[in-house]
Amino acid sequence: MKQYLLLFLLLSCTLAFSQKQKQAGADPWAGTYKLDTAKSKFHGPAPKEETVTVDSATKDSVKYTIKGTDAEGKSYTVSYDGKVGTASPQTADGNEVAKVTYQMPSPHEFTSESQGSEGSGTGKVTLSRDNKTITVHEHMKGAQGEYDQTTVYVRQ
Repeated sequence: MKQYLLLFLLLSCTLAFSQKQKQAGADPWAGTYKLDTAKSKFHGPAPKEETVTVDSATKDSVKYTIKGTDAEGKSYTVSYDGKVGTASPQTADGNEVAKVTYQMPSPHEFTSESQGSEGSGTGKVTLSRDNKTITVHEHMKGAQGEYDQTTVYVRQ
């Protein structure tokens, strides 16, 4: 009986350790996040709702999709799929709206530079240490002037 108990404990510990190793190697950014309008500060009207799905955000690549409804009730989809350090297209409803270049100075932070038909911008995207919140700080220059905005998303 002691042999079986020892074997059970050994297998349990091995399984627990292997699960922790799998989780440690997982992309902490990957997941679905919902806009928190109460914690966000917008330059213009806030969207009625917005959800970000991050497929990957690593030192090699960034891939996400944003789906939402603007203040007037119009649905939109924004997508990005590119390599870190390379200007790649960001699309809105299938049309290219900007070229965005991401850098990853740390595992919980990206910086960005964007250039589009409506202007340019820089950004800092931070994943909280508990992996539950993404905060986007943007500085934009364009037809609407120069402004800052902060957008906060909470993991679902």
